Formats: sequence, structure tokens, C-alpha cells
Amino acid sequence: MTDDPAHDTDYHMRLLVDRVPSMLAYWDRDLRCRFANRAYERWFGVDADSLLGQPIQGLLGAELFALNEDYIRAALRGEEQTFERIVPGPGGVQRHSLAHYIPDLVGGVVRGFLVQVTEVTQLKETQAALILERRLRTQIEEHAQRLATMLDERTEMLAVLAHEVRQPLNNASAALQSARQVLHEIGHADATDRMVKVEKVLGQVLSNVDNTLAVAALLARPEPIRQTDTDIDTVMAVAIADLPREERARVRLQRDTSTRTARMDMSLVRLALRNLLSNALNHSPPDAPVDVRLTDSDDPAVLVIDVGDRGRGIDPDILPRLFERGARGSSAFAGHGLGLYIVRQVMALHGGSVEVVQSGPDGTTMRMAIPQTGSD
Repeated sequence: MTDDPAHDTDYHMRLLVDRVPSMLAYWDRDLRCRFANRAYERWFGVDADSLLGQPIQGLLGAELFALNEDYIRAALRGEEQTFERIVPGPGGVQRHSLAHYIPDLVGGVVRGFLVQVTEVTQLKETQAALILERRLRTQIEEHAQRLATMLDERTEMLAVLAHEVRQPLNNASAALQSARQVLHEIGHADATDRMVKVEKVLGQVLSNVDNTLAVAALLARPEPIRQTDTDIDTVMAVAIADLPREERARVRLQRDTSTRTARMDMSLVRLALRNLLSNALNHSPPDAPVDVRLTDSDDPAVLVIDVGDRGRGIDPDILPRLFERGARGSSAFAGHGLGLYIVRQVMALHGGSVEVVQSGPDGTTMRMAIPQTGSD
């Protein structure tokens, strides 16, 4: 270089064309090279100076020349050409390229053509990845739609099951109660006792059906729950009324809060409370009371419901997984291990919790905590 920029033009032009990653060349009408930059060394493994005066067929080889010949002839007719090609290189490398042939027109006569070839391998790989991503996204969306349709169908089938199974069972339960009353009035004590046992078994079947349907509904729930101000005493009364008639009097309610309402999904809390009460009744000695205690706190704002039984305590082996699906104790009323799992799921939907606060030979106390912050 010199201190005069005007004298440095050739230096900078050569530096520029040799440093760019694209192949730049000029081929005359006889298809002989008049200029080539250093990129040809990387692409074809040949010295750029050795190409001068050489035919293009020798550089490209017979196969690649045959693929490009139509574009070459079109350029020599004065037609600018742009096309894509995979260019083989040293070591078996395959480069995706974008080629541009620009005719050199002087006075209407084509003297040759300029060549610019740019590697687009990374761009092609990105395009392929995007196409694959779009295809996968479409498949996922289609799968999600099929799942949504299946969930709708399952919900419909559950509704049919709820009606077709629950209603006859409820009718049978009412008929049994009526028959038991008649037998009691006419003095058939043994038959009355048997009827009581049948009613208890039927009640357990109804409870299991309700829990199974409830689990299916909870797992399929796509939207968050809707919590509204609910009268606490009403929820308690309805949950107790869900119990078998002869068991309701065993529930003793202690109210240690003056709060009348709390934010909750009433149907879900009713379901959770019914399962806690049933669990406590089943694990207590016959006729032993079940204690329910209502308390609250302000910081944080939480409604607390404690349910205590008079049983022998929880087996230490089952205690760590007590609220998991399928966990069952040794009681004859253990069912399918859904009751306490439902309680945990309901509390999770409320942002709350359920836990065992005490368990021993004198009984077990479980606590539901329902947060009272937030809004719909």
C-alpha cells in the first residue's frame, strides 16, 4: 500500500474479492476463465491463479457441467440466470449453493459472463428444520384436536354413566330404606339388620361410583375452577347430608370462627369434605363420633377444616403416600384408593393443601386449608 488512496484501488479490490466467502469469476465466450478469486481454493481445492485460461468444463467436471450447461448457454445469450445447486468439494463435502450468472454485454454483444456462487448450506438446514417444525406442529395440533374430541366423548359417556348407573342405585337405596322401615314396624329385627348391611354396601358402591366419576372429571378439567363466596354452614350441611342416614348423627361440628362465607368451588369442596368424613367414619369404631372443627386465620387468609376420627391411626407404611392415587389401607372400606387422592386434587385446584396433622392410637386428624386470597 501507499499513502495515496488512488493508487491503492487495485490492492483493496483484490483484497475484497479474495476475502469474501462467495466464489467470484469471469468466463469468456469460449468458456475460459479470465478471473477467479481465492474462494475457489476452498470450494474446489484448486489454486485460483491456475484457473486462468482454463475451460470451465475442467473445473466443474462432466457431470456438474452438464447440470449447469443450460444456464451457461442462457447467460451467453444475454439472459441473467439464478439457480440453486449442490456443489461437491474436497473430502466429499456437499455445499448447497445459490449461483448467479450475469452476462457481460458490450454494445449488444455478450463477451462473457460474471459468476457469483454463495453457500447457503446453513440456510437450507434452517429451512429444513423450520419445515420439520411446522410439520410437527401440525401433527401436534391434529393430535390435540383428536384428544379434545375424545375428551368430549368421554365427558358425554361419563354423563350417561352418571345418569344410567347413579339413578337406579339411588332408587334402589330409597326402596331399601322403605322396606327396612316396614320390616322394622312389623317386628322383623333380623331382616332389618340385614337390610342395614345391604344399604351400607349399596352406599359404598354409590360412593365409589361418585369418586370414579369425580376423578375422571378432575383429570379432564381444561379450565381453572371458579371460586365464589359460599356459605360455610351450607357446604357442611350438604356434605353431611351426602352420608348414609344412620351415620350423619356421628358427625360433631365445632365452629371456632365467626366467618360465615369463604371463597371456594362449592361442588368440589363438598366432594372433598364428603370423602374426608367418609374416611373418618369408616376408620372409627361403630357409633364413635367424628369431629369437624372450623377455624381460620388472617395472615395469610385461610379457611381451615379439621376432620378427626377415633381410629387406631394410619399405618406408617402408607402414611408417605396416603394422598396418592391407589393408596389403600387395611380397612374393609378402603375402596380403590381414590377418596383422599380426590381431596388432594381438589385442594390443589384451590391452591390449598391437605395434610395429616395428628395420627396415633387415639385417632387421626386431617386438615384441609383453603386460601382466601385472589379473585376469579
